[in-house]
Amino acid sequence: MDKSSKISIKINGEEKAFEEGAVTSQDQVEKDGEFDWVLPTPDGLGKKVIVLDDVKKKKKIKPEQKVKVKKKISFFTKKSPSKSIIISIIGASLIGLCFGFVFLGIFKQSKPDKLNPTKNSVSVSGTATTQVQLKIPAVKVDLAQVGMYKSMESAKKNEKELSTNGLTPVIYEKNDKFFVIIALSGKDSTFLADEVKKKLKSTYLKEETVGGQVYKGPKQSVDMYKAEVETFNFMLSYLTEKNFNNEKQLEQISSTMLILSKQKDYIKNKQLLSGLKHLQNIEKVMSSSSKQNLNKVTLSVQDDLLSLFKILKEQKNTLTN
Repeated sequence: MDKSSKISIKINGEEKAFEEGAVTSQDQVEKDGEFDWVLPTPDGLGKKVIVLDDVKKKKKIKPEQKVKVKKKISFFTKKSPSKSIIISIIGASLIGLCFGFVFLGIFKQSKPDKLNPTKNSVSVSGTATTQVQLKIPAVKVDLAQVGMYKSMESAKKNEKELSTNGLTPVIYEKNDKFFVIIALSGKDSTFLADEVKKKLKSTYLKEETVGGQVYKGPKQSVDMYKAEVETFNFMLSYLTEKNFNNEKQLEQISSTMLILSKQKDYIKNKQLLSGLKHLQNIEKVMSSSSKQNLNKVTLSVQDDLLSLFKILKEQKNTLTN
């Protein structure tokens, strides 16, 4: 190395004199104390050198912290009065729900089921607020008519005259006219020709129709009307030489009436309720007349047949409660 060159050393930021071959005394070292090496950098600034051994001495190792673990006591393993009470309440609630569903099922079964109609009966079901429309089949009957009037007043005068002669006439309205009738029968019956026409020669026999149109209104009322029309027709067919005292047909009429009777509490239409009463009266006579002849039984049910006909005939297309 060239002796003329000088080397400058900075110790703790202070420039120290350096001569080649010079020895620093121990006293000087102790005077200056500890120092860090600062290495020269291209820009003339020193970079401090960190001694790893010193860092390790200064760093204090912290002892591991002990984590306190809190023991959780399970609700189901802890014995306490409150737990027993809660479990008892839950158990009672579950048992109560089970019994509730059982009784609900029994209650639903106890309600009248929808009618399973026979050949000539119709189910009466649904709610009073459900509106439906239904085509009612036409039922043709034969009538013994004694008068036709333009006013109810004139018709009532004729009715009064007939009543004094032991007859029980009925007035029904059609197309703004009033008709006075004294008897009716089914199409296959000879009752009117054999009994009525002979007694009152001025009687006019004609055909009339019940139903045969579309009716709308509360479902229960529409279904009941249809059931009454069909049951009425079924009874008329029974009052003939062909079917009179037919046990199977009579049994079918009785079962149909039993089903209709169970539905009366759901019907609000007063006219239909009255019609149901007439059907019940007719069925009672039929069931207890096995030893009587056909014309006598037909005559004994005429009042109910005529009243039922009037109700069914005058029932409007729009049924109301």
